[in-house]
Amino acid sequence: MSRWMWVALPLVVSAGFLLLQPRAESGVEVLPSLTVKQMDGQTAKLTDFKGKPLVLNAWATWCGPCRREMPLLLKAAKANPEVRFVFLNISDGPEAVRAFENELGLKIPNVLLDPEAKLSDPLRIQGLPVTLFYDAEGTLVNRHIGEISAAELAELLKAF
Repeated sequence: MSRWMWVALPLVVSAGFLLLQPRAESGVEVLPSLTVKQMDGQTAKLTDFKGKPLVLNAWATWCGPCRREMPLLLKAAKANPEVRFVFLNISDGPEAVRAFENELGLKIPNVLLDPEAKLSDPLRIQGLPVTLFYDAEGTLVNRHIGEISAAELAELLKAF
């Protein structure tokens, strides 16, 4: 391949990736008003969590990186009461989440269940874990794909 192809190809791929990302008409991503189940069987809308900055972590019990980052996220939730942390479980039911909590000795607050992964498209979740950061009005301000480190999480929380 010629030299210019090595330069042009990454630019074209990057531009195509950015152009194909789903966005609201304004180009701003907002928290979708979709209904999900809570661990107690009650329903909640994602938009019910507006009013405070929101960290929405998409995870699953079978996901290794999710298992490793969960204690870190729970510690951050306790240390940052001004930020609401919500844990959206993708593909598991309440029994699997309870077994996960028991196995790791954790109590996860604000667990929402999406056993059919219906929120994956509206939230642009293509793999797990994904941690989404929304302002108090429900506008997406940051997205972290993959396992998050303590340093990365601290830096992203500073934005609030």
